[in-house]
Amino acid sequence: MSQPIARTLAVAVGLGLACGCTPGQVRYQSMAAPAAATDPVEATLFLVGDAGEVNPHSTAVLAHLSENISSTAGGGAAHPVIVAFLGDNIYEVGARVDNEQADRAILDAQVTALGRLPGVRGVFIPGNHDWSKGGADEQGRLAVRVQQDWIGRLGGDRVVDLLPADACPGPAALDVGPSVRLLFVDTEWLLRQPEDDCGTADEFYERLRRDLEQSRGKRVIVLSHHPLASGGPHAGHVAPFQGGPLVYYLVRKSGVSVQDLSSPRYSDMIQRLEGAFAASGTRPLLHVGGHDHTLQVIRRTGPGQAAYQLVSGAGSRSSNSRRIDGTRYATNGFGYMRLDFGAGGSRLTVYARDLEGGAVRPVFSCTLSEAAPAGECPEAPLEESGG
Repeated sequence: MSQPIARTLAVAVGLGLACGCTPGQVRYQSMAAPAAATDPVEATLFLVGDAGEVNPHSTAVLAHLSENISSTAGGGAAHPVIVAFLGDNIYEVGARVDNEQADRAILDAQVTALGRLPGVRGVFIPGNHDWSKGGADEQGRLAVRVQQDWIGRLGGDRVVDLLPADACPGPAALDVGPSVRLLFVDTEWLLRQPEDDCGTADEFYERLRRDLEQSRGKRVIVLSHHPLASGGPHAGHVAPFQGGPLVYYLVRKSGVSVQDLSSPRYSDMIQRLEGAFAASGTRPLLHVGGHDHTLQVIRRTGPGQAAYQLVSGAGSRSSNSRRIDGTRYATNGFGYMRLDFGAGGSRLTVYARDLEGGAVRPVFSCTLSEAAPAGECPEAPLEESGG
């Protein structure tokens, strides 16, 4: 056993013996439904991640998402509507040609939620489960390309695709309305850096820097499966015996898993992504990811960091998250997020349902900007029992 893991084990055992308990989800007060936006909306972006399991929660989330899309685009909205699925679109091991009926059904539930209204576009991003959940590079690449093919066929007359395409890292740029640019990145490729025909990681980071540099004057959102900050388990925010045996805690705390932010490869990816942000001279308004099965809004102020990190990974699974520096809201409820871009700012709304069920409803809303003046997007009030 390595020394870091041995030290972590000793601490974990001590904590477990001391309290025999685990801290729960940080608890924020829910809010009433937000007032309708007064400024004309230029574009709407929905964010739903880790929706790749069919269960009562995902069914409720996708049904509410579909109604929300319909109410936005069904009245003849003049602005574009984008729905981004943030990876782990098919649990557990992505698309399998020998299990096509079951795996395609999982994907079909998400594609169907888009409806068939004009002006609506769906984009799927690959996650680590879509790359065969740790399978060999060749196997993972095949799974992503099969999923891309299925999305194209399931889409029919809908505008829906997988980006970046062909199991390459991107970035894939999509302009939405007059002032919003989306940059889609396959972070699982960056963690793996497989030998393929997609070029090198160095070439990717230079493309990202250049794309950001050419995006000055726009509101830039970088979307991937893996977040760059989180209060959830993948960022090591777990306690002894939380979610399973002690070994789960050890793995999360030690950085053994490449899927955790503390691992050397993940840490290097964060450093290089934020280095590209800084070098470009264009600060993204948002970095958006899933991966942790939570809904989190995090304000960021460090060099090279996007103004906000959104974690929207609660489409079909749930995990707890803690309050970290910059947290504005967090919940372990199942749900998704919505952004409405207007001349007066970018309005964020978080929708969630409780673990026990019930209706999906708005639970948090605020306005976001790159400048983030004092008082912008204040932290939601904590419940009395929260921490």
